[in-house]
Amino acid sequence: MAIDLHLHTHASDGTLSPRQLLTEAVKLGLSAVSITDHDTTASLAAGTAVAAELGLVFIPGVEVSASYTPDISLHILGYGIDPAHPGLREVLTFNQKAWDQSEEDSIAALEKLAIKIDRDRYNYWKAHPEAGAWPMFNTMKEMGLVRDVSEYFDKYFGVGRPAYITITFTPPQEVIQAIKAAGGVPVLAHPGLYVEDDIKLMSRPSFQQTILSWGIEGLEAIAGSHSPEETAFYLSFCQKHGLLVTGGSDYHGSFAGRRLGTPVMDDAYLPPLLEAIARRRQG
Repeated sequence: MAIDLHLHTHASDGTLSPRQLLTEAVKLGLSAVSITDHDTTASLAAGTAVAAELGLVFIPGVEVSASYTPDISLHILGYGIDPAHPGLREVLTFNQKAWDQSEEDSIAALEKLAIKIDRDRYNYWKAHPEAGAWPMFNTMKEMGLVRDVSEYFDKYFGVGRPAYITITFTPPQEVIQAIKAAGGVPVLAHPGLYVEDDIKLMSRPSFQQTILSWGIEGLEAIAGSHSPEETAFYLSFCQKHGLLVTGGSDYHGSFAGRRLGTPVMDDAYLPPLLEAIARRRQG
């Protein structure tokens, strides 16, 4: 059977509630899932309860932002975490404040381009995440400034674009330590997405050694953003270095253009992860 270990709810920037999301997962025949919202664990209690009701294996997770350089944020998945752990909560609180500040900085950057964001509509989208996820994107789409997520980044918010801003999150080493302290297993999300000077970071031996030295314990080798060649490389890298293999759709809802349960990840990858989580909790 298939599993999906990278899912978002309306607690961060997805459009579905935990019940809606996990109900869809069951319809697709998935046997195990993990909710990994950005820098929040707010949906994990509901996710745990709904998964038990539906007969799904559920791994409590989180996707934590980490500043590698001023312009490069890594995403580190924490699987099997205790949401109440104070060290993890401190990291998530710091990152949430950084996200909030970034929204204000984005509005100010747009104003310098003579674009005045409709605050009433922005506040509406912020108060109703189930209606459409990203408040800024939805506001700008309503205003006719962008048509889709690709244009949102290509025209305004991608690196080097006129409204691009930097966000300072917790350093990667601290994120990894906090995840482990909270009983979790740290995994680098979608490793093929991180680029510096037009070169993918994971193609650099120096970066490979850096993440290993931080104590990363797995790679999200199976991701929709990876080519078949990249997937093969990451699977080989994990085997060579004794790392766990995870994967998932990074599903946020239909607006982001991704499909729940795609790419397909075989449940043969699940037992090693569950065993690693059990060892961490015992240790």
